[in-house]
Amino acid sequence: MPPIISDVTLRNAKPKDKAYRIQIGGNCFLEVLTNGVKWWRMRYRRPQTDQQAILDLGFYRSELVDRKGSVNGLANLSLNEAKAEAIEAKKLLKRGIDPQDYREEQKARIEAERQAALRAQTHSFETITREWHTHRRDSLNRWKSAKNAEKILHMLEVNLFPDLGTLHISEVTAPLLLETIQKVVKRGAVETAKKLNRWTVDIFRYAVLRKLVAHNEADNLRGEIPAPLRKNNPYLKAPEIGNFIRQVEADTGGEIIKLAILLTLHCLTRTQETRFAQWSEFDLESKVWNIPAERMKMERPHTIPLTPQVLAILERLRPFTGDKPYLFWNSSIDKPFSENAMLQVLYRLGLKGKLTIHGLRATGSTVLNESGFRSDIIETALAHKEENAIRAAYNHAQYVEERRQMMNWWSDYLNGVEQGAQVIPIKTTKKV
Repeated sequence: MPPIISDVTLRNAKPKDKAYRIQIGGNCFLEVLTNGVKWWRMRYRRPQTDQQAILDLGFYRSELVDRKGSVNGLANLSLNEAKAEAIEAKKLLKRGIDPQDYREEQKARIEAERQAALRAQTHSFETITREWHTHRRDSLNRWKSAKNAEKILHMLEVNLFPDLGTLHISEVTAPLLLETIQKVVKRGAVETAKKLNRWTVDIFRYAVLRKLVAHNEADNLRGEIPAPLRKNNPYLKAPEIGNFIRQVEADTGGEIIKLAILLTLHCLTRTQETRFAQWSEFDLESKVWNIPAERMKMERPHTIPLTPQVLAILERLRPFTGDKPYLFWNSSIDKPFSENAMLQVLYRLGLKGKLTIHGLRATGSTVLNESGFRSDIIETALAHKEENAIRAAYNHAQYVEERRQMMNWWSDYLNGVEQGAQVIPIKTTKKV
């Protein structure tokens, strides 16, 4: 029987070199991360497969604090509240229900109820916006591709529907639109804000032509959205890379996401290129990863030479998702991991505002440039845009073997700094 744990003990628990657990009984424990974050978790067996799993209950809150709140969808729980959450999860398990699946079903139910309420409002902003989107997609064929249409609808859902969706289209005034879009501006997504403004002008034009509103309210926002400021993603400096890799390897949040970050770092891919990587794209005989054009930002196919270290990452990953179409598959939701899954690891490591997943590309670019590799090879490796299409195709074909040498050097460099070697980038005497 575990010793009785008090809130004082939990409150005074300090971070150590490695994450550790404080058991509170009933397979429930408080995990203390190296950055001081504390969260409640519970071990259990999935009813359908009998496989071991861990349920995240919430973040730790001292009983001295009278504010529950939540962070990233998880509540801040006191010791007694965490025990109560664990009891509720066990009740579900006794009924043969996986608590993680139950959460997803509840979210889906709430969303379905919200959608039903919206459908009842024939002329709500969300309903009219969806009609406009369908009209442009199916009747006018205005979107570049189905993927592009889906992306635009998602941006509208995330940025506009929470504040405006349930309002009648005639109730959405210029001041309301401006207030909503300025929230997007304030979080730094100015380019997204300008797109939203452009789309709302079209949405209201659609509504005016159908006599749902008298005026195009979105037209009044012209000139109110600031021009986007170029802002580089935070990235790691060379002396910080080794410790970062060691922190990622030590993270206990999940092996699959850890390997996604390491693959991104070694291959210098974009988040989406990693998230939707498929086993069928990897030619292990030729040791290349062939990403088709439809998955690339620049809409051109991209080939990445696979280093021995990347091949080792794939072998570590295979037992988890080797039987799935995607490398980074989330079995609990039966689809690839979410866009923020890797970012949440950085947050757990205390790197919020100090590093982004996209910033790993800047880290690689900086080190490779400082080490004397040719800029055109680096730019091709990063799949950056080449204005001349013929030259771009030529470069891509010509540089595969040169990039293989460079990427092997990069993976060896990462191995060296991870092991604590003082690897200092120097200008190569012979550029590849």
